[in-house]
Amino acid sequence: MSAKQVALYGLGNMGYLVAERIARKFPVQVADLNKQAVERARKEFDARPVSTPEDLEQTSVVVLCLPSPAASQAVLTQIAPHLPRNAVVVETSTVNPSDIHASARILDKFGIPLIDASIMAGVSQMAAGTAMLLVGGDKGALDACDDVLAAISDKRIHFGPAGSGAAAKVINNAVAHAVMVVVAEAGSMATAAGVDCEKLVGLLADKQMGLHRPLTHRYAERIMQGNYEGGMPLEAARKDSVLALELAQSLKVPLFAIQGAHSVYEMALAAGYGRDDYAAVAKIWNDWGCPAVPAKAAGRA
Repeated sequence: MSAKQVALYGLGNMGYLVAERIARKFPVQVADLNKQAVERARKEFDARPVSTPEDLEQTSVVVLCLPSPAASQAVLTQIAPHLPRNAVVVETSTVNPSDIHASARILDKFGIPLIDASIMAGVSQMAAGTAMLLVGGDKGALDACDDVLAAISDKRIHFGPAGSGAAAKVINNAVAHAVMVVVAEAGSMATAAGVDCEKLVGLLADKQMGLHRPLTHRYAERIMQGNYEGGMPLEAARKDSVLALELAQSLKVPLFAIQGAHSVYEMALAAGYGRDDYAAVAKIWNDWGCPAVPAKAAGRA
Protein backbone atom coordinates (compact mmCIF):
# COMPACT_ATOMS: atom_id res chain seq x y z
CA MET A 1 0.00 0.00 0.00
CA SER A 2 1.28 3.45 -0.95
CA ALA A 3 2.17 5.86 1.85
CA LYS A 4 0.33 8.66 0.03
CA GLN A 5 -2.64 9.76 2.11
CA VAL A 6 -6.00 10.34 0.47
CA ALA A 7 -9.14 11.91 1.92
CA LEU A 8 -12.64 11.47 0.55
CA TYR A 9 -15.58 13.75 1.32
CA GLY A 10 -19.03 12.29 0.72
CA LEU A 11 -19.95 8.71 1.65
CA GLY A 12 -23.18 8.39 -0.30
CA ASN A 13 -23.89 5.30 -2.39
CA MET A 14 -21.24 6.20 -4.97
CA GLY A 15 -18.79 7.93 -2.64
CA TYR A 16 -18.63 4.96 -0.30
CA LEU A 17 -17.63 2.65 -3.17
CA VAL A 18 -15.05 5.16 -4.41
CA ALA A 19 -13.54 5.34 -0.92
CA GLU A 20 -13.52 1.55 -0.71
CA ARG A 21 -11.62 1.26 -4.00
CA ILE A 22 -9.09 3.91 -2.99
CA ALA A 23 -8.55 2.15 0.35
CA ARG A 24 -7.18 -0.90 -1.48
CA LYS A 25 -4.14 1.16 -2.51
CA PHE A 26 -3.84 4.08 -0.07
CA PRO A 27 -4.53 5.04 3.54
CA VAL A 28 -7.91 6.79 3.45
CA GLN A 29 -9.51 9.50 5.54
CA VAL A 30 -13.26 10.00 5.20
CA ALA A 31 -15.77 12.69 6.04
CA ASP A 32 -19.55 12.75 5.84
CA LEU A 33 -22.43 14.27 7.79
CA ASN A 34 -23.75 10.71 8.17
CA LYS A 35 -21.72 9.42 11.12
CA GLN A 36 -22.98 5.87 10.58
CA ALA A 37 -21.42 5.85 7.11
CA VAL A 38 -18.14 7.11 8.56
CA GLU A 39 -18.18 4.41 11.22
CA ARG A 40 -18.99 1.74 8.64
CA ALA A 41 -16.00 2.87 6.54
CA ARG A 42 -13.79 2.76 9.62
CA LYS A 43 -14.82 -0.83 10.34
CA GLU A 44 -14.91 -2.17 6.78
CA PHE A 45 -11.74 -0.72 5.27
CA ASP A 46 -9.92 0.92 8.15
CA ALA A 47 -10.74 4.50 7.10
CA ARG A 48 -9.79 7.28 9.48
CA PRO A 49 -12.49 9.90 10.15
CA VAL A 50 -11.64 13.53 9.45
CA SER A 51 -12.48 15.27 12.71
CA THR A 52 -11.16 18.74 11.87
CA PRO A 53 -9.58 20.38 8.79
CA GLU A 54 -6.23 20.20 10.59
CA ASP A 55 -6.36 16.41 10.08
CA LEU A 56 -5.59 17.05 6.39
CA GLU A 57 -2.18 18.68 6.87
CA GLN A 58 -0.40 15.56 5.53
CA THR A 59 -3.03 14.64 2.92
CA SER A 60 -1.83 14.53 -0.69
CA VAL A 61 -5.15 14.12 -2.53
CA VAL A 62 -8.68 15.11 -1.56
CA VAL A 63 -11.52 13.49 -3.50
CA LEU A 64 -14.95 15.11 -3.48
CA CYS A 65 -18.07 13.03 -4.06
CA LEU A 66 -20.72 15.39 -2.72
CA PRO A 67 -24.35 16.05 -3.71
CA SER A 68 -23.99 19.60 -5.02
CA PRO A 69 -21.42 22.21 -6.14
CA ALA A 70 -22.40 24.31 -3.11
CA ALA A 71 -21.48 21.43 -0.80
CA SER A 72 -18.12 20.98 -2.55
CA GLN A 73 -17.33 24.69 -2.35
CA ALA A 74 -18.29 24.85 1.32
CA VAL A 75 -15.92 21.97 2.07
CA LEU A 76 -13.10 23.53 0.03
CA THR A 77 -13.48 26.85 1.84
CA GLN A 78 -13.00 25.02 5.14
CA ILE A 79 -10.13 22.72 4.20
CA ALA A 80 -8.06 24.66 1.64
CA PRO A 81 -6.04 26.65 4.24
CA HIS A 82 -4.99 23.39 5.89
CA LEU A 83 -3.91 21.36 2.87
CA PRO A 84 -0.19 20.98 2.07
CA ARG A 85 1.05 23.02 -0.88
CA ASN A 86 1.60 19.91 -3.01
CA ALA A 87 -1.96 18.66 -2.53
CA VAL A 88 -4.44 18.07 -5.38
CA VAL A 89 -8.24 18.15 -5.15
CA VAL A 90 -10.32 15.84 -7.37
CA GLU A 91 -14.00 16.62 -8.04
CA THR A 92 -15.91 13.50 -9.13
CA SER A 93 -19.47 14.81 -9.00
CA THR A 94 -21.61 15.60 -12.04
CA VAL A 95 -21.35 19.39 -12.36
CA ASN A 96 -20.92 22.05 -15.03
CA PRO A 97 -17.55 23.59 -15.98
CA SER A 98 -18.60 26.84 -14.29
CA ASP A 99 -18.85 24.92 -11.00
CA ILE A 100 -15.36 23.50 -11.52
CA HIS A 101 -14.00 26.98 -12.18
CA ALA A 102 -15.73 28.37 -9.07
CA SER A 103 -14.16 25.63 -6.94
CA ALA A 104 -10.77 26.22 -8.58
CA ARG A 105 -10.90 29.91 -7.60
CA ILE A 106 -11.22 28.92 -3.95
CA LEU A 107 -8.13 26.73 -4.23
CA ASP A 108 -6.13 29.17 -6.36
CA LYS A 109 -5.55 31.42 -3.33
CA PHE A 110 -3.55 28.58 -1.79
CA GLY A 111 -1.81 27.34 -4.94
CA ILE A 112 -3.72 24.04 -4.95
CA PRO A 113 -4.86 22.62 -8.32
CA LEU A 114 -8.23 21.05 -9.04
CA ILE A 115 -8.87 18.07 -11.31
CA ASP A 116 -12.37 17.20 -12.50
CA ALA A 117 -12.86 13.46 -12.86
CA SER A 118 -16.54 12.89 -13.54
CA ILE A 119 -17.66 9.32 -12.93
CA MET A 120 -19.26 7.63 -15.94
CA ALA A 121 -21.01 4.78 -14.15
CA GLY A 122 -23.79 3.70 -11.91
CA VAL A 123 -23.25 2.25 -8.46
CA SER A 124 -23.21 -1.33 -9.80
CA GLN A 125 -20.50 -0.46 -12.35
CA MET A 126 -18.33 1.19 -9.70
CA ALA A 127 -18.72 -1.88 -7.50
CA ALA A 128 -17.78 -4.15 -10.41
CA GLY A 129 -14.73 -2.06 -11.33
CA THR A 130 -16.05 -1.10 -14.78
CA ALA A 131 -16.54 2.64 -14.17
CA MET A 132 -14.86 5.29 -16.35
CA LEU A 133 -13.50 8.70 -15.38
CA LEU A 134 -13.81 11.71 -17.68
CA VAL A 135 -10.95 13.96 -16.65
CA GLY A 136 -10.08 17.63 -17.09
CA GLY A 137 -7.22 19.64 -15.66
CA ASP A 138 -3.57 20.58 -15.82
CA LYS A 139 -1.27 17.75 -16.91
CA GLY A 140 1.10 18.29 -13.98
CA ALA A 141 -1.72 18.11 -11.46
CA LEU A 142 -3.13 15.08 -13.24
CA ASP A 143 0.21 13.30 -13.02
CA ALA A 144 0.35 14.04 -9.29
CA CYS A 145 -2.94 12.25 -8.64
CA ASP A 146 -3.09 9.74 -11.49
CA ASP A 147 -2.31 6.83 -9.17
CA VAL A 148 -5.36 7.75 -7.10
CA LEU A 149 -7.53 8.05 -10.20
CA ALA A 150 -6.21 4.65 -11.30
CA ALA A 151 -7.31 3.19 -7.97
CA ILE A 152 -10.83 4.41 -8.73
CA SER A 153 -10.89 3.26 -12.36
CA ASP A 154 -8.41 1.89 -14.89
CA LYS A 155 -10.46 3.54 -17.68
CA ARG A 156 -9.77 7.28 -17.89
CA ILE A 157 -10.05 9.83 -20.70
CA HIS A 158 -8.29 13.19 -20.32
CA PHE A 159 -10.32 15.70 -22.34
CA GLY A 160 -8.25 18.83 -21.74
CA PRO A 161 -8.22 21.78 -19.33
CA ALA A 162 -10.13 22.04 -16.06
CA GLY A 163 -13.86 21.65 -16.60
CA SER A 164 -13.57 19.67 -19.84
CA GLY A 165 -14.17 16.31 -18.17
CA ALA A 166 -17.26 17.68 -16.45
CA ALA A 167 -18.49 19.14 -19.74
CA ALA A 168 -17.94 15.80 -21.51
CA LYS A 169 -20.12 14.01 -18.97
CA VAL A 170 -22.91 16.59 -19.17
CA ILE A 171 -22.83 16.34 -22.98
CA ASN A 172 -22.78 12.53 -22.90
CA ASN A 173 -25.75 12.49 -20.55
CA ALA A 174 -27.62 15.04 -22.68
CA VAL A 175 -27.20 12.78 -25.72
CA ALA A 176 -28.28 9.70 -23.77
CA HIS A 177 -31.36 11.43 -22.37
CA ALA A 178 -32.35 12.89 -25.75
CA VAL A 179 -31.88 9.51 -27.46
CA MET A 180 -34.03 7.96 -24.72
CA VAL A 181 -36.93 10.18 -25.81
CA VAL A 182 -36.33 9.37 -29.50
CA VAL A 183 -36.23 5.63 -28.72
CA ALA A 184 -39.45 5.86 -26.69
CA GLU A 185 -41.12 7.64 -29.62
CA ALA A 186 -39.79 5.01 -32.03
CA GLY A 187 -41.12 2.23 -29.82
CA SER A 188 -44.55 3.84 -29.69
CA MET A 189 -44.61 4.18 -33.48
CA ALA A 190 -43.46 0.56 -33.90
CA THR A 191 -46.09 -0.77 -31.52
CA ALA A 192 -48.84 1.19 -33.23
CA ALA A 193 -47.64 0.06 -36.68
CA GLY A 194 -47.36 -3.62 -35.70
CA VAL A 195 -43.57 -3.70 -36.04
CA ASP A 196 -41.73 -6.39 -34.00
CA CYS A 197 -39.98 -4.30 -31.32
CA GLU A 198 -37.28 -6.88 -30.64
CA LYS A 199 -36.31 -6.85 -34.32
CA LEU A 200 -36.44 -3.04 -34.28
CA VAL A 201 -33.90 -3.04 -31.43
CA GLY A 202 -31.63 -5.23 -33.53
CA LEU A 203 -31.98 -2.85 -36.48
CA LEU A 204 -31.23 0.27 -34.42
CA ALA A 205 -28.26 -1.46 -32.75
CA ASP A 206 -26.70 -2.58 -36.06
CA LYS A 207 -23.37 -0.78 -36.49
CA GLN A 208 -24.16 0.06 -40.12
CA MET A 209 -27.69 1.29 -39.40
CA GLY A 210 -29.75 3.08 -36.77
CA LEU A 211 -28.06 4.73 -33.83
CA HIS A 212 -24.38 4.13 -34.66
CA ARG A 213 -24.12 5.59 -38.14
CA PRO A 214 -24.87 9.26 -37.31
CA LEU A 215 -21.98 9.25 -34.82
CA THR A 216 -19.37 6.99 -36.38
CA HIS A 217 -19.88 8.04 -40.00
CA ARG A 218 -21.68 11.34 -40.30
CA TYR A 219 -20.15 13.11 -37.31
CA ALA A 220 -16.71 11.47 -37.14
CA GLU A 221 -16.08 11.06 -40.88
CA ARG A 222 -18.03 13.94 -42.39
CA ILE A 223 -18.65 16.77 -39.94
CA MET A 224 -15.23 16.46 -38.29
CA GLN A 225 -13.57 16.39 -41.71
CA GLY A 226 -15.77 19.12 -43.23
CA ASN A 227 -16.78 16.65 -45.97
CA TYR A 228 -20.38 17.05 -47.15
CA GLU A 229 -20.00 15.87 -50.76
CA GLY A 230 -21.90 12.85 -52.01
CA GLY A 231 -23.77 10.60 -49.63
CA MET A 232 -27.48 10.86 -48.90
CA PRO A 233 -28.66 14.38 -49.76
CA LEU A 234 -30.11 16.44 -46.97
CA GLU A 235 -33.27 16.99 -49.03
CA ALA A 236 -33.77 13.20 -49.14
CA ALA A 237 -33.30 12.94 -45.37
CA ARG A 238 -35.83 15.77 -44.96
CA LYS A 239 -38.29 13.76 -47.13
CA ASP A 240 -37.79 10.70 -44.90
CA SER A 241 -38.41 12.88 -41.85
CA VAL A 242 -41.70 14.04 -43.38
CA LEU A 243 -42.68 10.40 -43.89
CA ALA A 244 -41.99 9.67 -40.23
CA LEU A 245 -44.17 12.60 -39.14
CA GLU A 246 -46.95 11.46 -41.45
CA LEU A 247 -46.73 7.91 -40.11
CA ALA A 248 -46.90 9.11 -36.50
CA GLN A 249 -49.85 11.34 -37.30
CA SER A 250 -51.73 8.49 -38.99
CA LEU A 251 -51.04 6.26 -35.97
CA LYS A 252 -52.00 9.05 -33.51
CA VAL A 253 -48.57 8.81 -31.81
CA PRO A 254 -47.39 12.12 -30.27
CA LEU A 255 -43.84 13.11 -31.21
CA PHE A 256 -41.60 15.63 -29.47
CA ALA A 257 -37.91 14.92 -30.12
CA ILE A 258 -38.42 13.60 -33.67
CA GLN A 259 -40.74 16.52 -34.47
CA GLY A 260 -38.16 18.98 -33.12
CA ALA A 261 -35.38 17.34 -35.13
CA HIS A 262 -37.44 17.71 -38.30
CA SER A 263 -37.41 21.50 -37.86
CA VAL A 264 -33.60 21.43 -38.18
CA TYR A 265 -33.85 19.72 -41.58
CA GLU A 266 -36.31 22.37 -42.73
CA MET A 267 -33.93 25.13 -41.63
CA ALA A 268 -30.93 23.47 -43.29
CA LEU A 269 -32.89 23.01 -46.52
CA ALA A 270 -33.92 26.68 -46.42
CA ALA A 271 -30.27 27.63 -45.89
CA GLY A 272 -29.36 26.02 -49.21
CA TYR A 273 -27.78 22.77 -48.03
CA GLY A 274 -30.28 20.40 -49.68
CA ARG A 275 -27.79 18.76 -52.07
CA ASP A 276 -25.11 18.23 -49.42
CA ASP A 277 -24.92 15.00 -47.44
CA TYR A 278 -27.45 15.27 -44.65
CA ALA A 279 -24.63 15.65 -42.11
CA ALA A 280 -24.82 19.25 -43.36
CA VAL A 281 -27.48 19.92 -40.73
CA ALA A 282 -24.37 20.80 -38.68
CA LYS A 283 -23.71 23.73 -41.02
CA ILE A 284 -26.52 25.79 -39.53
CA TRP A 285 -24.72 25.76 -36.19
CA ASN A 286 -21.66 27.05 -38.03
CA ASP A 287 -23.87 29.79 -39.48
CA TRP A 288 -24.95 30.72 -35.95
CA GLY A 289 -21.33 30.99 -34.78
CA CYS A 290 -21.48 27.74 -32.78
CA PRO A 291 -19.57 25.25 -34.96
CA ALA A 292 -20.04 21.54 -34.30
CA VAL A 293 -16.25 21.08 -34.47
CA PRO A 294 -13.30 23.52 -34.42
CA ALA A 295 -12.41 24.82 -37.88
CA LYS A 296 -9.01 23.05 -37.83
CA ALA A 297 -10.66 19.69 -37.02
CA ALA A 298 -13.03 20.18 -39.94
CA GLY A 299 -10.18 20.67 -42.41
CA ARG A 300 -10.64 24.42 -42.63
CA ALA A 301 -7.50 25.61 -40.80
